[in-house]
Amino acid sequence: MYLTTPTRSAHVVIATSSALCQPTTMLSRSGFLSIIFLFAALLSGCLSPLAMHRAVLQYDQTVSQVESEILLLNIARARHGLPIHFTAVSNVAATFDFRTNAGIGAQFFENGGQVFAKNFYSLNLGASVAENPTVSIVPIQGEEFTKRILTPMDEAKFEFLISQGLEPAIVLRLMARGVGVERGDTRTFSLNLPHRREEYREFRQRILHLSALNLARQLYVGPIEYEAPWPLRLDHPLTTQALDKGYRWTPSQANAEPQLSKRVIGRIAISNYNPAKLSNEERLRLQQDAERYPRNYVLVDIRPGFPGGDYPWHGQIKLRSFSAMIGFVARGIAEEPEFHVAQDPRTSPVLRNPDQTLKIYEGSSPSSDAAFAVEFGGQSYAVGMGGALAGEESWQSWNREGFRLLAQLYQMTVTDVGRVMTPQITIAK
Repeated sequence: MYLTTPTRSAHVVIATSSALCQPTTMLSRSGFLSIIFLFAALLSGCLSPLAMHRAVLQYDQTVSQVESEILLLNIARARHGLPIHFTAVSNVAATFDFRTNAGIGAQFFENGGQVFAKNFYSLNLGASVAENPTVSIVPIQGEEFTKRILTPMDEAKFEFLISQGLEPAIVLRLMARGVGVERGDTRTFSLNLPHRREEYREFRQRILHLSALNLARQLYVGPIEYEAPWPLRLDHPLTTQALDKGYRWTPSQANAEPQLSKRVIGRIAISNYNPAKLSNEERLRLQQDAERYPRNYVLVDIRPGFPGGDYPWHGQIKLRSFSAMIGFVARGIAEEPEFHVAQDPRTSPVLRNPDQTLKIYEGSSPSSDAAFAVEFGGQSYAVGMGGALAGEESWQSWNREGFRLLAQLYQMTVTDVGRVMTPQITIAK
């Protein structure tokens, strides 16, 4: 869909007038014209970059505001059990028309070939800027997009966000569906759902423990790297291409031939130790353990004998889809509110532990500190600048980070809307 907005223009006129009664003042016609055109050129040159600068900043601010409000609108839709739907701005094109005009008026008399201003002169300079923007909007729909928002997040997205310095608790409270804990042959799974109170409490305490380790710089999140053996005899020479792909001969057991192996970057693991210091056999076992589950599961191995090991955890974190994240935040408004969960006594102190993952205000009028607000179903929905306890900076920053993270996850989910083919609709005003 293409939306054409009406032309916006600005007109600036500079007029000067002065009594010039001295008969000795000499002005030529060419001098007057040169002054006029010089001022006109300078005026046009000043307006052109100013108009471009203002337009680029305003378009960027508007597009960002629209994307945030559409995200909030879909939370409101999910709050009422309605399907979510997104629309994106795929292209913004604007044409600028810069025009200048100039004029002069005076009374003259001639004496001996010289030109004198008899009474007065007036100089009129004008410049106008006409802007014709065209905005292309694309409804994001179809099988590909539906699969993207319904498919659980991949572990690589989680690892990428953690590597950006985000707090594990804020990421996992939004992305995780639950946590699995293995004790010998027994495996329990705790859902990130407040109505299942005991499971939800277990989930929150496990996630808080990871944040505490991260705060102490004792948490390792990254891929498992190991040497995978390959059955090939030593008398087979390695080509340059094989060496470039990571194949190499590695020492084996005593009195045995070197073994061909390849360096492999495997699944993502969360641990309280550096996996690189483990033996290759131990890293290979971790990789095999992680491969028992699909890629929306993240392996967790918090071992005794390392920082935080008095609260051990060997299991998995199950990631959910973007659609499920929207539903989780929407249910948290009133239907299924979250509650306070104290950290486990074995967990070291954490900086933040708000009751709600993302606070969305619902009421008859927008909150006074709303960063974004939309109207839906006769109610106002807003993302405030504060958290569950307004006035505390740590809670305020949590709420802002939570909504920003949700917007980033949306951008990591949608496809390139610039390549989406839609019928062209022009609305002219």
